[in-house]
Amino acid sequence: MIKNLKITVLIIFGLSALFFNGCEDSSDEAVIPFVTFDITLIDVKSSGNSDLSQPELVRFVTSSEGVMVNSKTNSLDFFGISGTGLTMGTNSITLTDGADSEASSIDVSVDNSVIAAAVTNGACSKGELYLIDATSKTKYGPYELGYNPDAVDIAVDNQYVVVVNEFDYEDGLDGGCDSIGYPSVSIYDISSGLGSATLVKNIPITHMVEGVFAEPEGVKIAPDGKTVFMTLQETSEIGWFDITNPPDTLVDRMAFSSRDHQPDGIWVNDAQTLICTAGEIDGQIGITLLDGSGNAPMTQYYANLASDLPAEWDWDDINKGIEPEEILIVDKDEQTFAMTTLQDAGAVVVYEITDPANPVYDSGAITELNNYTLEEGGVSSGEPEGLHYKDGFILVANTKDPSIALLKASWVD
Repeated sequence: MIKNLKITVLIIFGLSALFFNGCEDSSDEAVIPFVTFDITLIDVKSSGNSDLSQPELVRFVTSSEGVMVNSKTNSLDFFGISGTGLTMGTNSITLTDGADSEASSIDVSVDNSVIAAAVTNGACSKGELYLIDATSKTKYGPYELGYNPDAVDIAVDNQYVVVVNEFDYEDGLDGGCDSIGYPSVSIYDISSGLGSATLVKNIPITHMVEGVFAEPEGVKIAPDGKTVFMTLQETSEIGWFDITNPPDTLVDRMAFSSRDHQPDGIWVNDAQTLICTAGEIDGQIGITLLDGSGNAPMTQYYANLASDLPAEWDWDDINKGIEPEEILIVDKDEQTFAMTTLQDAGAVVVYEITDPANPVYDSGAITELNNYTLEEGGVSSGEPEGLHYKDGFILVANTKDPSIALLKASWVD
């Protein structure tokens, strides 16, 4: 009897040990579930009559407030955001009333405290930078920029604002001022306050490729707060420099293997291991690893949009037949997504790029005021450009509708 009891107890303890060891093993080998972005439209609202409204870029100010830069009225137009929709026209700030001025670029600081906006004054006059306190809506400036500023970015620590100045040579030639300057990068230190911004340097971009100036289009200050990356569209390059030791002229640059890439938007991931670019001409998302000497851009991959876009969307598999514009990178758990607006298709698309060498199409959505795919023979007319992400929500600016769209990722539900 006692012998049988001992055997029974030993069996129970043995089975218990196996059970607990099995639990520990499965815990140690736990796999984070695969997540799809599955972008879906929540709301799209008109931003006004097309004679008075043309939203170029759009940003979240907070989770409940957004702002668009309106190139028709040279203003920053604010709107409300909820989980279910948009409320347009909540506030507005006029940047300038210059006859030849056009407000075209905007950025909001990571801590939601500062708004920076760039204004161009035509091909032959220098542009202007305006800084706005995001809470009080107080405007400061203007601060002088280079010719034809095209994009602006605020460093993560709010010390610097960087603006790339395109200096469109063809426009300058038409205006008789083609010899007055070069494309350039303007660096402002704003650490002493928005009303006391100081110019650190204006860096000329003097090199040419096959007789063409390297006109900068997009700019992004990396998460380290030091490295500035920019797209050089006409020459199909990425340029970069150290903001704490800016060069007299731009030196560091990498040519894209796709010579027709001609990128517009640019983004750096949080880990600062890769860059994504929106190839306006070749219709591809460029995925470039920062695996060169000193973490410089080197290894290149591409996501070819024409291989994946829905047939019912309005686009052509030719150069400039898709036109990716702004781009951004979203990190979710152990996965990485790239997202870009498509001007010709009137849409936004998402790719899963956790393995940069093998980008996978995830999802897409029409962002225009009217979904042309629901009409027989419908054509795109919204021309989306601006794009921003915050906490699972996405904003898109449709320049020609004109309108603002609010979308969401799958993990919002």
